[in-house]
Amino acid sequence: MILAQGALTRSGIAAMVSSRADIRVLGDTEDIASVPDGGRLRPDVVVLCLADGSRAEFEKLRRAREAFRASAILLVMGALSAGGTQRALEADVAGVISDDASADELVEAIRHLNCGQRIVCADIAVMGSARKPNPLTPRESEILGLAAEGERPEETAGHLHVSVGTVRNHLLSAVQKTGARNRLDAVRIARARGWL
Repeated sequence: MILAQGALTRSGIAAMVSSRADIRVLGDTEDIASVPDGGRLRPDVVVLCLADGSRAEFEKLRRAREAFRASAILLVMGALSAGGTQRALEADVAGVISDDASADELVEAIRHLNCGQRIVCADIAVMGSARKPNPLTPRESEILGLAAEGERPEETAGHLHVSVGTVRNHLLSAVQKTGARNRLDAVRIARARGWL
């Protein structure tokens, strides 16, 4: 089963893998919701293409995991940020490869997953190991995340039942720890490094 945006991407992957005698493509779709009963198909491997590794994109992984509980999932990742790489490495998947992989690498990854092995391509493993540890406390991350969604300190204070001063102190600490110039820069840096 191939899950990817864009008919060209799906048909290209399907053509690459179905040309091999030992692999049969059961179907392809852009939207998991359009698969009437994923569990009934029971593919050995589900190939899931994610464009940028954002949190929103990883919602597709959650839906794929629900639809295909017994299947090994292979993530094909494009344009990786540090955060996307870390989310990929921490995800409940059997394999992660870059969308720069060749047809042979993709086919070999599918074969390895079908044998119960786990695959992480070298580029992704290197990016994951180079990731800097998160210096933010859980509360700083939470408040910075709310600021990223557009909440003003006064709204966040009411939301979290703390004082406005406490919110501002956490934001200031987040700005300092990320080495940012201001709150918006802190959000940008934290997102790029996978801390938000």
